[in-house]
Formats: sequence, structure tokens, C-alpha cells
Amino acid sequence: MSIRLKIFLFAIWILILLFLIIKLKSKKADIKYILPWIALDAGMMVITAFPGILEFFCDLFGIETPSNMLFFFGLVFLAMIVFSMTLTISEQNSRIRDLTQRLALYEDKEKQG
Repeated sequence: MSIRLKIFLFAIWILILLFLIIKLKSKKADIKYILPWIALDAGMMVITAFPGILEFFCDLFGIETPSNMLFFFGLVFLAMIVFSMTLTISEQNSRIRDLTQRLALYEDKEKQG
């Protein structure tokens, strides 16, 4: 990997990190949603700085090319994000159901009394 490409990639990773921090500080996203993206950004910085790490994992898992390894890591990362979002949606649905039931009981109590 050429030094110009490394500098370009580091600039992109730093801009993404700054974007994530700005979203976090402006309260447009919760820390639990931003943390995986920060971890991904940090991981990409490490891979950019030390491309041998990617080749090590390719050898470890028996994957022929580093690009396929990146696709594999991307697929695993996206699966983790989807699972996390599924848990969050399930929790929110449960809370909405609970609040709806409480509101119905409160309105019924107001009509009777």
C-alpha cells in the first residue's frame, strides 16, 4: 500500500470519527449506537496502518484474498448491527405496549371517578 493511499485513508477515517463525535455531542445519536461505528473506524485505522494484520487473519481462516476477508468482516459487522437493532426494536415495542395499557387503565379510571 502506497504512503499516499495510507494518508488518504487515514484522512477519511479521521473525518468519519469526527462526524461520529459531532453526532454524539449534538445528542443526535446515543453512545450505544455510535460505539460500534467508532470501533469499526478504529479497526480500519489499525488495518490501514498495519496491512499485515489482514493477511494474518486471511491465513488463519483460510481465506485466499484480503478483499474477501474484508467482505467477511463487513458481513459479520452488519449482522451484529442488525441483531442489536432487533433487540432495541423489541424492547421499544414492549415499552410502547406497556405505556398503552397504562394509559388505557388511567383513562378508564378517570371515566369512572
